[in-house]
Amino acid sequence: MFSSDAMERKERVVIYVEVIWLLNFMIDWMILLLTQSVTKHISSWYRLLLASFVGSLIVPISFIFPTFPIDTWFLKITHSFVIIWIAFGFHNVAIYLKVLFTFYFMTFSIGGGLFAIHFLFSSEQYLQSFNTIKADHIHGIFVIIFFPIIFFFTKYRMDKHKMQQFYQEFYYKVTIFWKNKKIETTGYLDSGNHLVDPFTQTPVIIVDEVILQDWLNEAELAELQQSFRKLMEGEDQSINSLFRLIPYQGVNGHHDFMIAFKPDYVQIDLRDTHVTNKKVLVGIQFGNLVADNSYHCLLHPKLFQQTG
Repeated sequence: MFSSDAMERKERVVIYVEVIWLLNFMIDWMILLLTQSVTKHISSWYRLLLASFVGSLIVPISFIFPTFPIDTWFLKITHSFVIIWIAFGFHNVAIYLKVLFTFYFMTFSIGGGLFAIHFLFSSEQYLQSFNTIKADHIHGIFVIIFFPIIFFFTKYRMDKHKMQQFYQEFYYKVTIFWKNKKIETTGYLDSGNHLVDPFTQTPVIIVDEVILQDWLNEAELAELQQSFRKLMEGEDQSINSLFRLIPYQGVNGHHDFMIAFKPDYVQIDLRDTHVTNKKVLVGIQFGNLVADNSYHCLLHPKLFQQTG
């Protein structure tokens, strides 16, 4: 017979194993959800739950059969192969390996994030007592708290990275030649940009203040801004002969004006060639077009249809 203390200790161990099993199951399930989100290889919810259950079986097996070589690299790789097969099935080798490697990447990313945060907040005394029951309970609570945070952070970063990859397809190297000076920058093709000079139907691209600083010094730029502001306020003010005013209608339906200039030419580099446009105007956006400075020029779709 077990003493009350022994039975109490045994009960603690059983509860602890169950909690760790459940925690492992939830972690596997969330990693599989993240893998599904990144790869866009949609699977049914019950297959993900079943795969998570199979993945978490490593916890009770290690306790019931302590001599079983569950930690060998061969069994670990085989185990992950089975998890992915249950969760997403097998369609062909390419898709299967893509999902498998994404699963590994998500596991390493989240595991590395947990380890980094754990190391950051852990004291030397805590690390020395890591194998005690109390320390394990603290470690379990730590995982419960920080794993969802790292999960959503990883998902957010991966989704944002995918959106950036999508937008990269619309980025082009742009060269603008004006006032005997050639400026190279990054342009973004905006399919919704239909701004044209209403009198000549010349397409208008938009550059921000960063690009304008390559042609004008601070005094000239400040004078141009002041002249434009006075014109918008209805004051009798002329602007430099190099510039013109273009009327346009904003997205809110209000009519407004934009300062523009006529460059010698605008060249857009494509993958295998480039297009050069002389019939184009460059509108000025005072300030930045985007906060992250990923591009400084908003291109007009019509420029990709004309050359010369």
